[in-house]
Amino acid sequence: MKHLLIGFTFLIASHTFSQKDGVLIQKLETVYSIAKEKKEPSWYETQVKLWKAELDKNNKNGEAWINYYRANRALRNLAPTEEERTKWYSQCKSIHEQVWKAMPKSFEAYFIQYSENGFHDSSENENQLRAQDLLNAQALRPDDPLIQDLLMIHYELQNDPEKRNLYAKRLFEINELPVGMLNWGYNILSELDENAILFTYGDNDTYAPWIVQAAKNFRKDVTIINLHLINIDGYRNGLLKKLGYEPLILEETKTEEEAKAVSKKFYEHFFKGKRPAYVSASAINGFEEVFGDKLYLTGLAYKYSESSIDNNAIIRRNYEKRYLLDYLKDVFSYNIGNLKAEYFNGMYLPSMIKLYQQYNESEETVKKQELEILLLKIAEQNNQQKQINELLSTMKSNSSNPQ
Repeated sequence: MKHLLIGFTFLIASHTFSQKDGVLIQKLETVYSIAKEKKEPSWYETQVKLWKAELDKNNKNGEAWINYYRANRALRNLAPTEEERTKWYSQCKSIHEQVWKAMPKSFEAYFIQYSENGFHDSSENENQLRAQDLLNAQALRPDDPLIQDLLMIHYELQNDPEKRNLYAKRLFEINELPVGMLNWGYNILSELDENAILFTYGDNDTYAPWIVQAAKNFRKDVTIINLHLINIDGYRNGLLKKLGYEPLILEETKTEEEAKAVSKKFYEHFFKGKRPAYVSASAINGFEEVFGDKLYLTGLAYKYSESSIDNNAIIRRNYEKRYLLDYLKDVFSYNIGNLKAEYFNGMYLPSMIKLYQQYNESEETVKKQELEILLLKIAEQNNQQKQINELLSTMKSNSSNPQ
């Protein structure tokens, strides 16, 4: 593969206790989506108990239902085994049924039902029926922050970019994403060729460029393709038609080998089309095995190319002429997702190291020193100080002792 990969981990220390007169006191806390804030399973387990106690006092407490559900959902998503995951699936389904009994046709009931059933890899009619729960919640509380991102996704699935952008702008206005994530979204968009396709994987790496496109009217020529959403047949073929590509129906698979073959066929449909295709660094793991030798690191993304390209020159161009990087030095705002933004900063490390090597070899001392400051700061945020320091030391040693 024509790039340098560095593994990095993200550890969050979390506490669910306050201390008063030497006694630890458990306290209720707001439970956010793990896409925004990820805590240890023990924290969520404590919140499940505390919010359940609130519901035992008053089963019409909407705030308690939302937090109780989200704590259970987080435990389901973080479950290490299929057995535990099944347990939390059952618990979430039970909550969905309980809230409908306690608060029928309420915002909370519609929100939890849609969160449980939502959109899936199913027929268009089924997804339309499920979407009605979201629209019912919207009718009750149109401006509630809990549903703005869901509405954005809903209208993306409807292939309605105008309404998708409306809700993307709302997410910008309510500061749903930390500024660091939005800066990341701007920078990844800035490095792409005109009319490019960019594959993304999760919430943050998809929301950030969507919001930047809508709120800043920036790089609207780029099409963001989320790898989960694109599995829905109706949405995928509507998007392909809009892009000028042939429709693509994916066969059902029963084995891992069949699944790999279908994935390869799917990605090649885009890679060998008329538009430049990129994979976000956040989504690269799903592409390396089959397409590794044709993916070239360009900064925060990897460009698919059948022929060799000078990605060192592209990386240098992006850092020196396209990226806005001041936010990496310091962030003068608070958002509950700031730690997630620091995790995303770690995606700069592979290309930064390649650029550092260029500066080191060409003896551009000032640029090398400035980049080293950012490298070490990001390495500290992502617990990669040891690895980065060793790499930088090796590069310096090799340049002072040429063979």
